[in-house]
Amino acid sequence: MKLVEINGLTVSFSQYGGDVAAVRGVSFHLNEGESLGIVGESGSGKSVTCMALLRLLGANAKIGAKSMVLDGVNVLDADAEGLAQLRGRSAAMIFQDPMTAFDPVFTIGHQIVETIRAHRKTAKRAAWAEAEQLLLRVEIKNAKDVLNYYPHQLSGGMLQRAMIAMALSCQPKVLIADEPTTALDVTIQAQILQLIKKVQAEFGMALIMITHDLGVIAETVDRVLVMYGGEVMEEGLVQDIFDAPQHAYTKTLLASLKAGATKPDDATKADETAVPALELRGLSKTYRVHQGQGFSRKYADFRAVRTVDLVLPRNKIVGLVGESGSGKTTTGMMALRLTEPSGGQILVDGSDISTLEPIALKSFRRRMQVIFQDSYSALDPMMTLAQIVAEPLHIHGITPGKQQTETALDWLEKVGLDRNFGQRYPHELSGGQRQRVAIARALILGPSVLIADEPTSALDVTVKSQIIGLLKQLQREMGLSMLFISHDLGTVRTLTDTVVVMYRGRVVEQAPTAQIFENPQHPYTRALLDAIPASNPRDKRLRTFLSAAEIEAATPRYTVIQTGMAPNAEPQLVSIAPNHLVEAVVTT
Repeated sequence: MKLVEINGLTVSFSQYGGDVAAVRGVSFHLNEGESLGIVGESGSGKSVTCMALLRLLGANAKIGAKSMVLDGVNVLDADAEGLAQLRGRSAAMIFQDPMTAFDPVFTIGHQIVETIRAHRKTAKRAAWAEAEQLLLRVEIKNAKDVLNYYPHQLSGGMLQRAMIAMALSCQPKVLIADEPTTALDVTIQAQILQLIKKVQAEFGMALIMITHDLGVIAETVDRVLVMYGGEVMEEGLVQDIFDAPQHAYTKTLLASLKAGATKPDDATKADETAVPALELRGLSKTYRVHQGQGFSRKYADFRAVRTVDLVLPRNKIVGLVGESGSGKTTTGMMALRLTEPSGGQILVDGSDISTLEPIALKSFRRRMQVIFQDSYSALDPMMTLAQIVAEPLHIHGITPGKQQTETALDWLEKVGLDRNFGQRYPHELSGGQRQRVAIARALILGPSVLIADEPTSALDVTVKSQIIGLLKQLQREMGLSMLFISHDLGTVRTLTDTVVVMYRGRVVEQAPTAQIFENPQHPYTRALLDAIPASNPRDKRLRTFLSAAEIEAATPRYTVIQTGMAPNAEPQLVSIAPNHLVEAVVTT
């Protein structure tokens, strides 16, 4: 039986200057218990299509279709009461950003209970008990506590689990997941995808998975709809789409996925006698955190980063990887002195900058630049792109005013944007275009060290491929040394020369990129690699996820005779091969 049947859907939005067509003649169906993936880059119309199905679009949206049926109801003709019944009972939606989907002023429990009671006649006590069971079913172990938490008190992965629990509260026939793993790190993403498939099977639901990540598609769906520019380019069984794509756009998407499989051999060798572009010695960061409630003034130390040693050779790219909370971004920000370290040394071209005063530090700022994860919040919304890119020249007093603008426009061209973009503002650009502007601003001073903090995490697969290609090109042309911080292991594999793996604030493994991917030694590294989404549906598998205790128990052990090191109760980095270090317990 067909739960969803859409025929000739069109959606346009009224804006100043006329209507903008977002969806053009889209048709598809979804059967009971089936999994359908809708894939395409940002702006392809995939989310708008499903929002139109639930009539969740704004007042400026014009929706038209020959027919649009959900669970036997013509959505176009349904009144407000009929739509309220459809939303939740027939179809529920998991949104891309759970933080904005939850109301910040109510607890998680209150919001789940409210959803249950809005659609079913259930006593409040029974609804609370059901909400707790739902949280347990989505593998939130401390469910009773989480019911009383506010959204900001949960991590991204936990919040997404709570969003799934709320979607399941009305036992819908269709679950629509809109980019549910975009901002999550690789292990949490794998857990959420496995969870969605598990609850789909338990509840017997149909699934629509909206994503730009073909790895997610390979893991979760039976059939695929490929969209571009508001139209359906191709439709078919998932294995057929991966094995024999027919449309040129589908082939481009798959090529972008496979582009990260291997890093081309680099003939240049690092000069081991040269002073590193950046060196971190015993870098650490400890925060004082408040404990207790009310007027209690108890504090404790939280060690976010623990004595990290890292070397960034000249003209090389080092990847810094790990889950959210592993300390990798804090390490990158300390390297730039944007976060003050609690201990250790930061050496730039051999000079220790860890204790320099702001005036003395300014000359080093020219040599070290950063690309932030969120390009939108990193660019001043009140400045034009030319002003944004030229601002570093102004701060450091380089070149006269008019020449600064010309140099900024030249850099916009270098990163693939037309010079006429100079008069635009950040909100007028796509995510990929904004990230290009951020790259231009970071490189206009000609730095020797670039810290790239998750620069592609929110970009779709084709734009991500373009940005990675741009960074590679500029790195070669400028001889940059780059610290690339990421949880996207596919990107790390194709871009970096060396990988440093962080876990709970410490380095647990470090080796050349090929060696890390082919012969990982630490259990946490192996867990990270195991969580990478499949690149083909035939390779998908059920995964097991290690707890912190299991990772600690599986930490390698070496004897003093093997290592020549003194025994120590605390794990320490041991050299097991040329340039390959792994955290191990050294015993007698």
